[in-house]
Amino acid sequence: MEATLKDIAIATGFSINTVSRSLRDDRAISAKTRNLIKEKAEELNYIPNALASSMRSLHSGLIGVISADSANPFFGEVIKGIEECATRLGYQLMLGCTEESIEKEEKLIKMFLSRRLDGLIVMPVFDNSSEHVERFKRLGKSVPFVFAGRYLEGLTEHSILHEDFKGQKAVFDYFFSKGHKNILYIAGPENVSNSGDRIKGMLASYKENNIDFNSDYMKLSTGRIEDGYRVVNEALNRGLEFTAVACFNDMIAMGAMKSLFENDLRVPEDVEVFGYDNLYLSQFFQPALSTVDVPRFKLGQRSMEVLDLMINKKSFDYSKETELPIRLVFRGSTK
Repeated sequence: MEATLKDIAIATGFSINTVSRSLRDDRAISAKTRNLIKEKAEELNYIPNALASSMRSLHSGLIGVISADSANPFFGEVIKGIEECATRLGYQLMLGCTEESIEKEEKLIKMFLSRRLDGLIVMPVFDNSSEHVERFKRLGKSVPFVFAGRYLEGLTEHSILHEDFKGQKAVFDYFFSKGHKNILYIAGPENVSNSGDRIKGMLASYKENNIDFNSDYMKLSTGRIEDGYRVVNEALNRGLEFTAVACFNDMIAMGAMKSLFENDLRVPEDVEVFGYDNLYLSQFFQPALSTVDVPRFKLGQRSMEVLDLMINKKSFDYSKETELPIRLVFRGSTK
């Protein structure tokens, strides 16, 4: 049977009220008394009632995190940043994953709200339908939330982003500066805001470099490693000629390089390859992958910091520090 406040009170000779206040570290109670009561509570294996505590404080200390793709290490690295900051600020996390399904997203939000969360960090499915946007607007009236690395039109003030347009444009600017004209681009999912922004960055580079864009050289994907393998195989099988491959993420790039190797094409001698995200494992590819560095850990930290400000109703200027900088990382997959 679990120990109670009454058990600690009997064991120490203090009132239940004094015991409760001491365990909450009430400074009105002397340090000697607080320490004595805490020691006895530990000795009796007392476990605080989190629900009762949250009802008193009006805060549960719980943060819901809704990720997008359990197979992509990118999201795990963002969550590590969220967790570090949440622990430092005294929160605990509840995790869920949509697998890019709007139905799963809706169910997770409802489930999390039933747990009396203090706030939500969401990597939303990219659906700009009025119904989806309105759902989040209604959500904001009941619980603070932040979008991490993605956005919905009309709700960008809730988003902590990274420079997707700038990053993808920089990759194509690099390829064009090296004389490449035929660049295979394996884009991300159609329902993800990052994918749309990176496509816009790619098209801006074509325009700025006065090169006509041929849609045969762009294929949408689900963002998985097998997509890179499949798209490159299909392009080679239909006789599409290309000297460079730009990928929506590092996982796609890994699959693309496997296909190139199996088709006796050398990287980077025959085909240069550029990834995106700079996952920890990208440096261990063979050859090591050139990529766009996205500050994943910082993205998680910053999202949690902003959510904490919202929870505590502190002012925050969304015009500052809401788009984290990217940089190109050159390794062995480019010349």
